[in-house]
Amino acid sequence: MKTWQFALTALLPLATMAAPIVLDDGESVGDWKVTRKPATVVAAETAAKGKGALQITMPGMVSRSLSRTYVPGSAIWDTYAGVSFWVKGDGSDQFGSLAVKGRFSFVTFFPLKNTEWHQVVVPWRDFVTEYQAEPIGTFGAMPPSGINALRFGTRWTIWHNNDKVPAHSYAIDQIELVEEAPAAQPTPKPRPFREILDLLKAKKPLRVQCMGDSITAGTGLADKDAQRYATQLQDQLRPWLDNQEITCYSRAVGGAKLTDARAWIPRDFVGPTPDLVTIWYGYNDKSNGFTREFYERSLNDYIDRILRVTKGKAAILLFATGPGCGPRFTMLDDYAETVRQTAKRRGLPCFDINADLKSIGRDKIQEFYGDMAHPNNRGHKRIADRLASYLVDAAGITTPKPKPPPRPVAEEGAAWDFEDGAEGWNLDCDQVTCGEGAAVSGTQSLRFAMPAPGKDHRRAYSPVFAVLPRQLYTATAQLQTVKPLSSGAMGFFVCLYYNDKGEGDPKIVAIQRSLGATGKWLPKTNRLEIPDGIKSLRVMIWAARDAAGEFRCDDISLQPLAE
Repeated sequence: MKTWQFALTALLPLATMAAPIVLDDGESVGDWKVTRKPATVVAAETAAKGKGALQITMPGMVSRSLSRTYVPGSAIWDTYAGVSFWVKGDGSDQFGSLAVKGRFSFVTFFPLKNTEWHQVVVPWRDFVTEYQAEPIGTFGAMPPSGINALRFGTRWTIWHNNDKVPAHSYAIDQIELVEEAPAAQPTPKPRPFREILDLLKAKKPLRVQCMGDSITAGTGLADKDAQRYATQLQDQLRPWLDNQEITCYSRAVGGAKLTDARAWIPRDFVGPTPDLVTIWYGYNDKSNGFTREFYERSLNDYIDRILRVTKGKAAILLFATGPGCGPRFTMLDDYAETVRQTAKRRGLPCFDINADLKSIGRDKIQEFYGDMAHPNNRGHKRIADRLASYLVDAAGITTPKPKPPPRPVAEEGAAWDFEDGAEGWNLDCDQVTCGEGAAVSGTQSLRFAMPAPGKDHRRAYSPVFAVLPRQLYTATAQLQTVKPLSSGAMGFFVCLYYNDKGEGDPKIVAIQRSLGATGKWLPKTNRLEIPDGIKSLRVMIWAARDAAGEFRCDDISLQPLAE
């Protein structure tokens, strides 16, 4: 007999006795399916209740359907307070997740440190929507009776700072609806921001935890751990304030929305409580079409959850959502204004990075970005510089900012116009050629002719070019779309190496991605700062394996820049 069918046969007693309603008793592994690999689900060696339990390995997803639409007679579920289940963790630092699904899905995360069977009780309020929806069971939202499927795991294969989610495993048993769940705890007030500024002024230890999406994580940087703005903020503040006990770190995840961040609270705030939490989300919320009103509710809920998990021991610093490039230069303005208003209403400080980056101007902001969304090293350096100055000025500290050490200036650059062919270049497949045709200067250029997606990426690599750390260059390439890409992406990159021979796995940095109007030659240019430890580079023109279309590239150059 199916578990939920068994539960329904006892609906009357359940109604009168308020006994738990069993959604899955773990006795039938066959009811569960792998819906995203490499997850697995098998019978566990031990059980918390009865004879059977599930052993789940992650990352990935395993799911179970209770009904195509809704379980008949489930209206009584709406009187229940939440879900309970038994879990046996693997002792790791990872977290498991349970989603209840219907028209919308709602997820909660739980730790795996405990290697003994123990019961977890989750009230409905702790389940967070994975889409734009109101909390389960609230007025007009999906009620508990709308649940028709269960899921362990999520779509995520990356976590903090875009590192891969390590493999982890846990056992699950006896998933039930329960009449009673822990009562809601009051939301404490945040730690006064003035206390953070006083710590800076007194040269006391300070922990700053930076939360956000791929912008905060440092996507596209040659060395994200060293170049993201959180690290650069620490590198600026320590010598400036003569305080080596300032620690700034990121727990951001590329692709994250505020809905994700709200659900990840238990996972993201493990360990020492930060003194200050910075919050910068919005790019992906906008990409998913979230309204300004929903973004505001998500932001306030996120702040509340942080205050509860930190017990009010952390101060909150909101970032007015920064702009992107192209149309994204203005599309995030409503979110930025929402953040400003939220900060004002709640008495929180607001770091207006939106206003600062927009002051660069729409035509020049691309110099601080590697693509439409992600700041390059120059962009992260500017963010860190403005944030450090914001904190120091607010603290009333008058110590002058230290001047950086002299920068080595390159004596010469490199340029390729392809009039003598692609000598020294590595064209890695027959869809990348060099020959006559459209060109900016002369008659020859690189040609990427891709009638259909390929089995691998398509690339053209320049000869090796020697460089020194902290040198500055202007990197430029002329690009022309001949046939618009019907799928996939392309870009202008540099591959950075820790030896002078261009050997080993490189760090890849985007100069610029994407193309402009069809048929027009457009310069793709950006400033390149050589990271520490790098001794050589190659230019790389790249098209993704799923790209189909045609474009040309000409007049590539790397020219020294004094500052």
